[in-house]
Amino acid sequence: METYEKKDPDWTRYKADSKRIMAVGSKSFFAASRLFPERLSTPATIIYAYCRLADDLVDYGGGFRAIDELNDRLDAIYSGKPKNLGVDRDFAQVVKTFKIPIEYPKALIEGFLWDVQGRKYQNIDQLCDYSARVAGSVGAMIALVMRVRDTEVIARACELGIAMQLTNIARDVGEDAKMGRLYLPTDWFFEEKIDPENWLKNPGSSIKIKRIIKKLLSEADKYYQRSDEAITVLPRDCRRAIYAARLIYAEIGHKIEEMDHDSVNNRAVVAFQRKLILILLSYYKSLLPNFYSSKSLQKNALESIKFLIEPVKNLSKHHRCSTRPLNFFQRVNWVIDLFVRLEARDRYQLADPRHPPR
Repeated sequence: METYEKKDPDWTRYKADSKRIMAVGSKSFFAASRLFPERLSTPATIIYAYCRLADDLVDYGGGFRAIDELNDRLDAIYSGKPKNLGVDRDFAQVVKTFKIPIEYPKALIEGFLWDVQGRKYQNIDQLCDYSARVAGSVGAMIALVMRVRDTEVIARACELGIAMQLTNIARDVGEDAKMGRLYLPTDWFFEEKIDPENWLKNPGSSIKIKRIIKKLLSEADKYYQRSDEAITVLPRDCRRAIYAARLIYAEIGHKIEEMDHDSVNNRAVVAFQRKLILILLSYYKSLLPNFYSSKSLQKNALESIKFLIEPVKNLSKHHRCSTRPLNFFQRVNWVIDLFVRLEARDRYQLADPRHPPR
């Protein structure tokens, strides 16, 4: 089996900036990324850091002008001449090493453009179109880092990203409304006899709004379930990280249910102890025997992600990555320590009202 060890760069040179950005941006995603094999953890971190920094630039750096800057920087990255910025240089190396098509980061930037334009989404299909860009594209890039080239597995990775994004949206209804943002499908408001624009002016929780949030979580659950079989066909030493991310994000949805779907006045949080349990569960699930192959996966890819599948068809097939076995207890202890430090930090600083990847 090909290991790629001679082809891949020494990723220890690409750590500080990306890991700092990621640790601040998303505790759940950061912790999950640390469960990747060591050789893949840093590239996955760099991808997330690039996405997070692009999001921050749009939010804080000036709307349409920021979009133009991101496109210029992306063109420089793909021409082999990245700007003299840490994350750009690191991302350029990831792009080169793992042959990531430009269509994926372009899709991400297009999703940010839709945010700048203040788009609202009439139905769930349109919301999935948006989620495919800002989250499905990230799932596809992470799959390529794992040397996955099978289109059905890539499709499930994109759908897992969509599930996570729908969960984010369900969690942050109240916070988004305070900033004048509405991601929930407007058709669902009209079905409940609510004018979405009027609601946005004076957002509040009600039985009808709770029904809308519950409906969105049902959509997310559908895509979480579709992703499960695909995770089992990933390289064994990569599964634990993806299982951890999937389980922790799905748990956010369960916490929203426990709050009676009131995410207008509350924000669901997965407790420290529960995250540890889910991480241990991810280890267990990653060790289970695999009874599936990519040929057995569902073939009806979501319409919203088909444009993300096309670029993969042009990539050559690769063997799965092979890495040395990892010490179970070392990784669990590292993640426990990480959560302790991050939870302590949160007691002394205000939570960032924004959230990844949006």
